[in-house]
Amino acid sequence: MKIVKISLLAALISSPLAADTIDETWEIGVFGDYIKSSTGKETSLDFQQIEAGKGIGIDVSKIINDQWNFRFEVSRARYDINNGTDKDYGYRYGVDAIYKIEDSGWYLFSGIKRFNNVRSYNALNVGAGYSLSVSERFSVYSEAAIYRDVDYGYTDQGFKLGLKYTFGDVKKAPVVAPKAEPTPIKPAVVSVVDSDNDGVKDSIDKCNNTPANVKVDSKGCALYSEKSVAINLNVGFENNSSQLKASTMDDIQRLADFMKTYTNTSVVIEGHSSKVGTSEYNLYLSEKRANAVKNVLTSKFGIAESRLSAKGFGETQLLSNGNRLADHIANRRVVAKIETTVKEVVEKN
Repeated sequence: MKIVKISLLAALISSPLAADTIDETWEIGVFGDYIKSSTGKETSLDFQQIEAGKGIGIDVSKIINDQWNFRFEVSRARYDINNGTDKDYGYRYGVDAIYKIEDSGWYLFSGIKRFNNVRSYNALNVGAGYSLSVSERFSVYSEAAIYRDVDYGYTDQGFKLGLKYTFGDVKKAPVVAPKAEPTPIKPAVVSVVDSDNDGVKDSIDKCNNTPANVKVDSKGCALYSEKSVAINLNVGFENNSSQLKASTMDDIQRLADFMKTYTNTSVVIEGHSSKVGTSEYNLYLSEKRANAVKNVLTSKFGIAESRLSAKGFGETQLLSNGNRLADHIANRRVVAKIETTVKEVVEKN
C-alpha cells in the first residue's frame, strides 16, 4: 500500500460527506417586552405619572452579511399611569442596525424609535442581545436596551424575550461518482497436470495450493490489481463562526474510519473563508475552522495528531468570487481529501 497523493477538494468521491447549510436571507421574530419608564416621568403630570409597560411585538430582520443585520420592529404595550390607578395603551416602532460578535450568540444594536403613549416622542436606543439556536431555523433571543427621549430628555429602559425563524434555501455540496475499478488482465489457462487447479502445470507452479477462486500469473502465483480508494470531507460553517455543527460529526467520523482502515495515510485539513472582512481576519478565522476539525479527529475519534495537519487559506482560494450571501456560504468551509492505492487479489468470475 502506498499514498499516491493527498489533496484538498470541495466535492465527494467515495461517500456523501457534505453537510446541508441554510442560505440565510431573512429572520422574523415575535417577542414580549417590558419598558421601565424614567423616574422623572413617574412623577410628571405631563406624562400622567407613567410607570412600567408590558407589551408584545414583531420584528423583521434582513441579513446583510456575516456581521450585519438590519431590523424593523413594532410593538403594543399597556402602561400603568396616574400612580398605578389607571392604564394606557401605546405603540412603539422603529429600526435598528445589528452587529454580530464573532464565534458567539452575542450581538450589539443601535437605532431610532417612535413612542406613542400618553405623549408622543422620538428616542435613540442602544443595547445588547443574545441569540441561541434550538434548530436549523428556530432560535430564542433576549435583549436589554436603553431609550433616550430626544424630545423631552428622559431615559427609559427595556427588556425583551422572543422567538425567531430564519428564512433561506438549503444548499448541498455536489456529489461526484466514484472512480471505476481497473479491469484485470485475464491469464491464459493451460490444460496440463495441475494439482491445485489454478491453470499452471505443477512443474512450473511456484505457488502451490493457490485458492481455486483466485486468478494466477504464468508461475501459478496470485494476481493482484491496484485499486484507487479515496474519501473527501467538506464541512460548512455558520456566519462568522468556527464552531462545528452536531450534524457534521457523522461526516468527520467517515473520514476517521477511512484513516483507521488505511493506517499509512495522512491528511492536510484546509480551512477557507468568505471575502467579507479583512484578509488578516479571514486568515485567522480559516485557521480556527481547520483546527476545529483536526481537534475533533484527535480527541473524539482517536486519530494520531502526527497524521494530521491543519492550514488556513483565508480568502485566497474562493469557490465563488461573487458578493451574494450564497457566494459567502459556499466559501465558508473546511475541505480535505485522502486518496491512496491498495492491492487486492483478483478473483475469478
